[in-house]
Amino acid sequence: MSTTFDTLNAQRDEWQALQPLTAENEARLWKKLRLEWNYHSNHIEGNTLTYGETELLLLHDRTTGNHSHREYLEMKAHDVGIKHVRALADDQTHLLTEGDIRDLNKIILKEPFWKAAETADGEPTRKEIIPGQYKTTPNNVRLPNGDIFFFASVEDTPPKMQALAAWLRQQLESPTLHPVAFAAKLHHDFVLIHPFDDGNGRVARLLVNYWLLRCGYLPLIVRTEDKANYLTALQLADAGELSALIAYFYQLTEWSLNLGLKAAKGESIEEPSDVEKEVQIFVRDQKARSQGITPITREDWWQLFEISIKPFLEKAETKLQRLAPLFQKLEIRTNNNTISSRIPFNELHRPRRGDSILISFMFFSYLGESVAPFNFESTIEIHSPKEHYILVHCGVVLATKSYHEVIMAEEAERLTAQILSAAFAEIKRLSGIKK
Repeated sequence: MSTTFDTLNAQRDEWQALQPLTAENEARLWKKLRLEWNYHSNHIEGNTLTYGETELLLLHDRTTGNHSHREYLEMKAHDVGIKHVRALADDQTHLLTEGDIRDLNKIILKEPFWKAAETADGEPTRKEIIPGQYKTTPNNVRLPNGDIFFFASVEDTPPKMQALAAWLRQQLESPTLHPVAFAAKLHHDFVLIHPFDDGNGRVARLLVNYWLLRCGYLPLIVRTEDKANYLTALQLADAGELSALIAYFYQLTEWSLNLGLKAAKGESIEEPSDVEKEVQIFVRDQKARSQGITPITREDWWQLFEISIKPFLEKAETKLQRLAPLFQKLEIRTNNNTISSRIPFNELHRPRRGDSILISFMFFSYLGESVAPFNFESTIEIHSPKEHYILVHCGVVLATKSYHEVIMAEEAERLTAQILSAAFAEIKRLSGIKK
């Protein structure tokens, strides 16, 4: 991962060089990060407030929707937790303690409450949750296959948390791991202990972001729509493959830094919604038809590429990058002979309708066990004939869409998950793994 870290380090250095931001740019950046962090970290754990309802609650102290009092309470409490983490990270003289970690749980849970639970025999029961208090009964979980995944025992939790806090302080004083690698290990080690009866996931992400902020990065955001990939990375870490979680956290940290760089340079950091994209394309299409111009122009096609196809390719790249730790090297090649470690969008020639865009992900020298050494290639093509454009992965058509249709967020998530699944299956086939 050294080359990848070098790239991320360069982004961090650029971010640091742009400090301090203007008050306006600082405010709009943290408004977005605050909303994203609060909404996604709570939504992953089951909170049902929408993004808009979260914004209304946190920015305007107003509520809407039919949600439980507990959901409004935990959203506001988590926002207090974020402010507390930022203050802790800003105080370079303070080294985080075990008491600080318990305080984070106390802040986000706010007050005692009752929660559904299971007895050791699998019978339903209720448990009182005391904020900031370590678990007093086992909180192991039952996996989908019926097996039990065991966290630290009640008796082992206090000494393990003492050791975790001591290790964190040691890394603050004398780091031995790259900040992103340490963030991944810190998250995984904390979750394996699972010290509290509730709020473990939210506290884990608060701890990770305390660490990243302390190291001069911006907070990473685990998005609720990416929960399956998040859990998969954690499960691979459970199996001893921490590199998958490191690679996942790398992608999230890169997104935050890119957002910060845009804000620092005065650029827009708002991402258009699916509806906004559709409106933009529809207006363009209707305007052309009213003028009697039905064929899509080069500029029309480039606009569609920028607001629809490019985000799809970025999502596909994020998925496929998760396979990179399995190989010695990853090269991304385009059909204009550009070779890079990331999709070089700025090097792509502006495509005309009728042109094909080809992105090849070239994975070299498989590092795992296999019957024979092998390389692997995963290709994504965009074809643009007369009346529609076509998305193709390794020769398989994923979707055919008219030129006034954008790729919706849910559709992009489904298609890129399909791309990752197909690539992973082929890697296992080439390695000789039967299952």
